[in-house]
Amino acid sequence: MTNKPLLLIALAIGFLATSAPLIAHHGATNVYDFSKPVVLKGTITKFEWLNPHNQIYFDVTDEKGTVSHWIAATEPPQVMIERGWTRRSLKEGDEVTVYIFAAKNGAKVGNLQKIVLADGKELTAAGPAPAAPAPAK
Repeated sequence: MTNKPLLLIALAIGFLATSAPLIAHHGATNVYDFSKPVVLKGTITKFEWLNPHNQIYFDVTDEKGTVSHWIAATEPPQVMIERGWTRRSLKEGDEVTVYIFAAKNGAKVGNLQKIVLADGKELTAAGPAPAAPAPAK
């Protein structure tokens, strides 16, 4: 004889316990200021091609010569491949202009919007513009 209500409750608790980290992980709207990108000129120090998000490490030097270490997160590698990126898109020493949605708390981290390389090539983290809706018939 099985206790179906108890089994269903246990399954529901298990589902909720395992899904909570996913919800917390994607709470970026509470972390980053998406109202305006911050534009930073810097030098790539490291590029990690990994799941769940690529990490771009870069140094920014202000007018006084003070160096700030920044980290930008992108979408997962498979998404970035669809946007034209490869694991070799950035290399240590590349001079770049970074457009980033910075952390609201002032930490030197953010969500990448795009990077412009020294030669003018643009690498975007945003997806393509949505297709225009089909005309009504």
